[in-house]
Amino acid sequence: MASILRQGIALSAARYIEQFIMLLTPVVLVRTIDPTAFGEYRLFWLLVNTVAQLFAFNMPRSLLFFYVRLDSEGRRRYVGQTVLFLLATTMIAALLIFVFGNALPSGMKDLLHDHGFLLTAFLLVWNLGLLLDVLPNAAGQIRWQAQAILAISVLRAALIIPAAVIFQRLEEVLIAALIAACMRLGLLAYFIARYCGIRLFSLDTQQFRVQLRYALPFGVASLLWSMRKQAEQWIVATLFPSGVFGIFSVATTLLVPFEVLRGVLGNLLLPKMSHLHSLGRHEELLRLNNQGNVIISAVMFPAIAALFAFSDEVLQFLFTKEYVSGSPVLRIYLVQTLISVEMTTLLNVFGQGSANMRYEASILPFAVITSLVSARYFGLPGTAIGSVLATFVWYTLCLRGLSKVMSVPIARLQDWKNLGKILSISAVCAVVVRFSVDLLEPSAPIAATVGPAAVLVLCAAILFVTGYYRTLAEMRALA
Repeated sequence: MASILRQGIALSAARYIEQFIMLLTPVVLVRTIDPTAFGEYRLFWLLVNTVAQLFAFNMPRSLLFFYVRLDSEGRRRYVGQTVLFLLATTMIAALLIFVFGNALPSGMKDLLHDHGFLLTAFLLVWNLGLLLDVLPNAAGQIRWQAQAILAISVLRAALIIPAAVIFQRLEEVLIAALIAACMRLGLLAYFIARYCGIRLFSLDTQQFRVQLRYALPFGVASLLWSMRKQAEQWIVATLFPSGVFGIFSVATTLLVPFEVLRGVLGNLLLPKMSHLHSLGRHEELLRLNNQGNVIISAVMFPAIAALFAFSDEVLQFLFTKEYVSGSPVLRIYLVQTLISVEMTTLLNVFGQGSANMRYEASILPFAVITSLVSARYFGLPGTAIGSVLATFVWYTLCLRGLSKVMSVPIARLQDWKNLGKILSISAVCAVVVRFSVDLLEPSAPIAATVGPAAVLVLCAAILFVTGYYRTLAEMRALA
């Protein structure tokens, strides 16, 4: 577990820097290219991300499950058939975009007319490069992957930003983005050649069907989950003015660090848990999952409690006083983040893709209706209520399903006792610091920075004074 923790820190740091650079690039672009061109740039990425989400079908991530179970020849075969699948589905997606282009919004039609070739080339290169997000992880090359993420992020910004500053036209910006995507694909090719190899032909149809049967249900489940999250945004956009939508979207951006950290945990645990599952060591893989959740909760729970307690001041400090009304939305989503312990790894390891797909399909209408009704009765915060309730229902279904499949009581599916202890310590620290700050009445910037920091420091101090940190250290050592 100690090595997983170190790898998680390295990979999380790389992801956070990547997110920062992604936020920095539009800040520069809005000041260098005209608003119409910037709008087309955002539409360009909307199309690209939509194709990546709809047409990858979880095939790249399936390598996290299969890779450790295969010999060298099997690994080359699975990498090859994943590449062929991405190539085929991306070509189909590009064809559909052009065939049904007239049905797209006017801005996208203009984008296709002016930059259709660039878009097609970028889609092919970008979707093949999706393998770089998982293959090094599957092969155990976490440090290499973190370095690749940093290098590509910096390179992309170093190409796109100067192109925008010098030429101040969209075409040059898109060419720069394509060059960066080609460099990303080149890094992937280098990694494949050095660390795992690839076999494209002849295609083993039986093995391909095995991979496809595993990946497709998870891909559909992820799509349904994304639809659920998108539905909340559309409800806000439909029922409230655009300014209110801005408040809603700003509140949700503060959740990104938690999503990144939990996503990194899942990607790190899955290959190791898959290996233990292939050996029949189910007790060990369950312990690994539980310990990973406890250790990451020792970081996340105090941060969630701190942000919950000082959401007003943090929003005012980062986004001005006009966005403080988003505080109730942020707090509701923080509750959702709190209950979202990592369970998808267990679903992946035990091949519960079809069950996960059924859970998401049944929850989607419930989430949409609940958010819609709550938004009408409770205003903007009501939109987030449906999401929290849907998440709670999903975890209930997930725990019951896994308990049945694994023949393990729900009480053992997570280390509820230690999770409860960390949550209690975090909540008490947040209340104490919040009460102290209210007595002192500092300015908003001081409260926004010193308050959350004080919560984190106080939590750490309690963990050390009570000796609870030894429990966390023992968990690292056991694994």
